[in-house]
Amino acid sequence: MKSALLFAPLILTSFTTGFTSITNNRNNFLSKYSFTSSRCHDSNEIRILTSLHMAITPVGPFCPFRSSAAVSMDPKMESLNTATPEFATEMARLQLDMQVGETPDPDRLRKVAEGINAAVDDWESLLCRLKMSNDFQTIEYAKLTQAHLESHGQNTEEIASMMRWQSQCMIAMAENKPPPLPPGNIDIMKMMEEAKKSAESGKQVPQMTQMAAAQKITTTPFTGDEPAFESDTVRSEYEKLCRDHNDLIGLGSSYATFDYRGKLAYLDQIDLIGERWDVFFA
Repeated sequence: MKSALLFAPLILTSFTTGFTSITNNRNNFLSKYSFTSSRCHDSNEIRILTSLHMAITPVGPFCPFRSSAAVSMDPKMESLNTATPEFATEMARLQLDMQVGETPDPDRLRKVAEGINAAVDDWESLLCRLKMSNDFQTIEYAKLTQAHLESHGQNTEEIASMMRWQSQCMIAMAENKPPPLPPGNIDIMKMMEEAKKSAESGKQVPQMTQMAAAQKITTTPFTGDEPAFESDTVRSEYEKLCRDHNDLIGLGSSYATFDYRGKLAYLDQIDLIGERWDVFFA
């Protein structure tokens, strides 16, 4: 039974990876960009600092313009991000108790198990909503979540199965029963090997503390008070770029209903708006 619970750190560092780790990266980019641009007054310095940051264009996960469908997901995301660290902390305490030879309190075990099940239900529901949405931006978030997990040798199905198994093990321990067998779709040795590779390569698995602190981008890359915006031409071009980008995000609300050519045309427009941002930064 103890060996089953010792997989907790590996599982919990993966849980809710997708949206929160992505938005955390988005927020980090924005804070860095705002900091440098607000302190630049020399034109040469502006060009140097811009060259350092222009590799990250404000599209995709870094887009400050959000669709109504994406905004409607916020309460569910925030609820999940608030609840998950709580049972993660309790899980860590239980593990520590077991490492020093103490038997965890059955009521605590049941409480954490219930929290895990509830969080997995919410997580799976949120992923389903993202995948089934007609909106381009929410579909994009789902794809990014999948790609991010795959970069760590994981997928949503495995994580959900492992978390539910973890919960079942805790309930069995609380009732003084033998633990259930691991799910058939889970390769525990593979997970341990992936964790070892990550540690050796320095490739960090997303951490719960980072995810809990994640914030979404809600502002554009510039405040409009930078020296460059003293030019009416620059200001006008920037305002039009922001307006066109926001309109394009709105147009994507029915992306899933587009025919093949319509989807290609929309993706071309996404590429074009990214190119316009790169030109503007340059």
